[in-house]
Amino acid sequence: MPLSKKQLMRLVRLVSLLKENRYPNCSSFALAMRKADLDENLNVACSPKTIFRDIQTLKNDFDAPIKFDKARNGYYLAHRGWNFSCPQIYDDTEMLAAVIGARIAEHIFPDPLQKQIRYAVDYLLTNNNPAFLDKTQIDSLVIIPANRTKIDASIFMSIFNAWQNHNVCHVEYKDSKGNCSEREFEPHTLVFFDGVWYSKGFCRTRKEIRTLVVPRIQNITITADEFEPDSAIIKTATEEDLFDSDMIDDVIVHCDEYLANIIPIRPLHPDQEIIPTVNGCELRVKRMSKYRLITWIMHQCGRAYIKSPRNMSDEISELANKIMKNCNE
Repeated sequence: MPLSKKQLMRLVRLVSLLKENRYPNCSSFALAMRKADLDENLNVACSPKTIFRDIQTLKNDFDAPIKFDKARNGYYLAHRGWNFSCPQIYDDTEMLAAVIGARIAEHIFPDPLQKQIRYAVDYLLTNNNPAFLDKTQIDSLVIIPANRTKIDASIFMSIFNAWQNHNVCHVEYKDSKGNCSEREFEPHTLVFFDGVWYSKGFCRTRKEIRTLVVPRIQNITITADEFEPDSAIIKTATEEDLFDSDMIDDVIVHCDEYLANIIPIRPLHPDQEIIPTVNGCELRVKRMSKYRLITWIMHQCGRAYIKSPRNMSDEISELANKIMKNCNE
């Protein structure tokens, strides 16, 4: 049966969620399509019944091995070898997104993954002729990321492949104190944060959840053992929970007038509340990492101070006194 572009766009997104093990169901995916209409103006909104028919289309017309998991209340692919073979429709918006994604990838991923992404986009451009290339000089889209830690490409690709294929790794690791250890590690996540690659997963050797700094991996061997990705671990791969650091509640920070003008584009926290004051502004955050709070305050060189909790102000004063003492020696 011929597919309309509207249905094809839904099927492509649905297959993407299935391949990413997101376990979509008819209701959740219909809600996602309505959100896409509002956010992206795609005109793909439909009812859960339509989504059910889309799933049947994938099963009957494309032999998709789709099963339903009652425990997760969602659909999944019974085996990973299936590919969605369908007519490819790329409009200028989709091509622009692919090209921009490749430009960003050039500054985040090391070789050879960086080149693989670039080649994939070059192939799309070879078979499509988007109108935006007539006016847009893509080389003038400049990405300047945060200070990036140098990383061994072979080690990165090993942890990447282990994460991708759910393989346990034997890792030789050097921690921040220079101590070396060996461990069996399940890489449930890969996280690029503040210029550094991390993997949060489960350490079978220590029998606990751990976050490894990928550049600190000295050697890595992919084993034949496999693991089942844990959604509970994956959900903690966030800015606040990545390192399992101490958390601070009800943070109030005062910023001077100069910093008040910068705060909207260089925030203390994504969920900060900005309250203007006579001589600057006040930032309020319900919950954030203690480490991130301290380092941010120290980085402002006296333009910000903690009003609450008071004990945090005392800790920063001790650090400042230590810095002054070291500078005077």
